[in-house]
Amino acid sequence: MEKLIKVSQERNKRINKIEKLKQEHSPQEAWEKLEYYAQHGFSSIPEHDLNYFFKCFGIFYRPATPERFMLRVRIPGGKLSYEQARKLGEVAKQYGNDYIDLTTRMQVELRYLRIEDIPTVLKELESVGITTFQTGVDNFRNIVQDPLDGVAFDNVIETWDILLKIQEIFLKKEEWICKLPRKFNIGISGSFSNRCNVYGHDACFVLAEKDGVYGFNVYLGGKVGAVANPAGIFLLGDEVPLFFEALAKVFKKYGFKDSRNKNRLKYMIDAVGMEEIVDAVEQEAGRKFETAGKTLTQMEGGEKTGKVQLKDGTFAMHTVVPSGIFSGTDMIETAEAAKEFGNGQIRLTVTQNLYILGVPEENIQELLSQPIYKKYKNISSPYFNDVIACAGTEHCPFGVIPNKPDAIKVAEYLTEKYPLDPSDAKVRMYWSACQKGCGIHGNGDIGFVGVKFKKDKETVVGVDMYYGGTMTGEQEEGKLLIKSIPLDEVKYYVEELIKEYIRLKKPRESFERFYKRVLSKISRSALAFIVKFNNLAKNKSSYPSLEINEALFNKSTEEEEIFILGFQLYRKLTGKNPYTRPNILEIYDEPMPEKPSRLSPDIPKELDDIILKMVHKDPNKRYKVFTEIEKDLGL
Repeated sequence: MEKLIKVSQERNKRINKIEKLKQEHSPQEAWEKLEYYAQHGFSSIPEHDLNYFFKCFGIFYRPATPERFMLRVRIPGGKLSYEQARKLGEVAKQYGNDYIDLTTRMQVELRYLRIEDIPTVLKELESVGITTFQTGVDNFRNIVQDPLDGVAFDNVIETWDILLKIQEIFLKKEEWICKLPRKFNIGISGSFSNRCNVYGHDACFVLAEKDGVYGFNVYLGGKVGAVANPAGIFLLGDEVPLFFEALAKVFKKYGFKDSRNKNRLKYMIDAVGMEEIVDAVEQEAGRKFETAGKTLTQMEGGEKTGKVQLKDGTFAMHTVVPSGIFSGTDMIETAEAAKEFGNGQIRLTVTQNLYILGVPEENIQELLSQPIYKKYKNISSPYFNDVIACAGTEHCPFGVIPNKPDAIKVAEYLTEKYPLDPSDAKVRMYWSACQKGCGIHGNGDIGFVGVKFKKDKETVVGVDMYYGGTMTGEQEEGKLLIKSIPLDEVKYYVEELIKEYIRLKKPRESFERFYKRVLSKISRSALAFIVKFNNLAKNKSSYPSLEINEALFNKSTEEEEIFILGFQLYRKLTGKNPYTRPNILEIYDEPMPEKPSRLSPDIPKELDDIILKMVHKDPNKRYKVFTEIEKDLGL
């Protein structure tokens, strides 16, 4: 542990302003004065409590709605009973403008609350076993698990009791409240299917097998923009809390307190290496752990829509909640439907949707006729089933774009123009309103993050667009595809990817599998050029469009890809090949074929010149990189 101790001491010579604030005040002070603040009103709250320590208890001030608060409610594993769901609905209706957000950590957020009402709201929630403790800032956040934990056919180890034992270590414990260097997310799955983004957390416990025994492999260091890495450890179920507590103590003791942007567990691992962290955990735990087994959570990620048969023969009925925008009234109706037609259990999901559990087959049609399923579809389009969007400008001070409405608009556009059968297609579109990445855009098939940029010397808002995030097996983060797309043009860029998906997909092939089979085999630069060029062609009827073909696969240079795409454009415009042997690596002895001065009289001369330069006989006179072409096209 010498390296860890040395690096920690060096990094903590100077601490950030939040750590200094923690030395001057405590979350307990804020909690103890909450009743006082409620009685004396908003103006009585000091800044350090308003902007930091309240968040330890899930109380977030939102300046966009002056003197109103958001309350983040901890829902372990997304698991709600009838009584809990109904109480959440009643509280939202009475105190929070009948508004509820479903979040990507399987929680709910209540909004528009007055400080005067918050103590009452907290007591109401506690009466049904719900708390808001440690759902913000430097705490262990809500633990996620498979929403079908314990009931799905592919669930091997039920993780609920393990989750509760982990939570018991820190929840409402003074020695843990706001005592971490930074927030800490936890995920656990005992299923083959990755229905809870299980590799995207600081600590991940993932179904595995070793020597015929089922348990969990450990992955550490995930966050927005980074997938967790294997720790090389295999745990039995009863060892998971022991390992977690030791890891928690190591992070609390040695975690970095200098830069707020570099204080997550990932940065400890980056600084000293995974082996050093595991060694420190084993020393803290007082024992060695088994080396890793075979990871089993490798089936396609994401929840199943429609109806899902469970082990006991009943069904889980999916409910699509676009962008997680819900209400107290909706929650009450859902609770009542769950009680009348199912077993009363509701499970929230990481894609801001939910399931009603335990529905006998004979109850399904009557359940689907209820008002909640007339408002929120049981089977929607693939563009809605797996859309995620964080709060955006209406509710978050960091938001750059509205976000939730933008996500819905794009999904509506694609649903109308490119309808797909949800049993045959799956597209995960994840939206973050800013670079903080709360919409986990890096995990989406197609991801978006809100940005500001200059266009025609004016500051405008839009998105950077990502692609290729995966949730099958050990995840990959998506890659930046195109920067600075104006908000009102986003749908046109997305549709270029969707058109290729529809044209080339195999039966029942998700976009994630399509990415691995097709899009991953061409360069980001080539794909971005195709999308940009086709958007230009939409407004110029004489321009042909570009398509992905196998000739583009696994080319080693952009120059090769440019030649292939130029060849495609040349042939579309003339019906002929520019050469008899279109191979960029060959030397051509034959001259260019006879051709008119322009490939087509209908296209501008500048495009004619660009295409000829893309396929020029002399390699020295060809384009070398796509940015040259984009500049000449004015893209």
